[in-house]
Amino acid sequence: MRIVKFVPDRDLDRLEAYLADRCLESRRAATWLPARLHDLIFRVGRQESDDGREISADHIYLWEDNNEIAACILPDGENVYVSIAGGCEGLFPSMVDFSEKNCRALFGRAADGSVKFWFAVDTAQTYMEEALKARGYSGYPEREYMSFAIPAEAAAEPVLPEGFRFLYGEDYPNEENKWSALRLSFHPDWEAPGYRASMAPYNGRKSSSMYRDSFECVIADEACGEMNDVCAYCFVYVDKKTGTALIEPVGVREKYTHRGLGTALMRGAIKRCGLIGVEKCYVDNFGRRNGFYTAAGFQTESSTVFWYKTLMPAR
Repeated sequence: MRIVKFVPDRDLDRLEAYLADRCLESRRAATWLPARLHDLIFRVGRQESDDGREISADHIYLWEDNNEIAACILPDGENVYVSIAGGCEGLFPSMVDFSEKNCRALFGRAADGSVKFWFAVDTAQTYMEEALKARGYSGYPEREYMSFAIPAEAAAEPVLPEGFRFLYGEDYPNEENKWSALRLSFHPDWEAPGYRASMAPYNGRKSSSMYRDSFECVIADEACGEMNDVCAYCFVYVDKKTGTALIEPVGVREKYTHRGLGTALMRGAIKRCGLIGVEKCYVDNFGRRNGFYTAAGFQTESSTVFWYKTLMPAR
């Protein structure tokens, strides 16, 4: 067994294939969908660079046995996710030790040089939870959920209040409006006439091999009178290999919330997924958003607990 640092030009296709195999074996989003890997590299990485943060994808590592991937660590911001192939579960304790040494740069440091280190673990992986407990990790009460919709069952027409219009991305060509609205949905304090977000993360996705089959959904306010009339936006990664789609990111600008726009956005995404042959579409969400996704036809498939421990600087 050897450990190698992930190099996109060399390793992307085979890591994508590894994650697809895990998904197809379990018929669920086991650890990560291949689409989440693409999002991490081509969108999140550009966003982290824009924000002056350490790039998560620079800390992906692969455990190889006879040149085949047996396991990997997949950091996403200040969380480390782990995927291990069946029969290789015994690797996990050493993977924890390796991650604590090699992914520490992703985590913010306290004044004394310590970091609060986080692992994200699917609750079905009980052996991981036991190993983390034995190493002094504690579970955080709020969980992350992977929820799915089967388009053939959940497809419904988006219903909008008067004055709003649902569009797919190709019917709304102003890319700056779309991406700026998405960024404002996560940072409402940035709201200002003429706001424009950096387009590097938006354009980065175009380098993904999944981009051709992927699509956007947009809701526009036809009477807003502003330069940017986009009030809700999502991107849908379509992975033909697994028959899945990942809807990420999703955002509604704060001043447009509580009008049913988010539910309409999701319904439009689910509908198109069904038309292009997607078998399951996924969203990654936290407990407080479950009601929103349930209203759009999603069901919870798995849950993740965040485990944390304070690591002191090496002496």
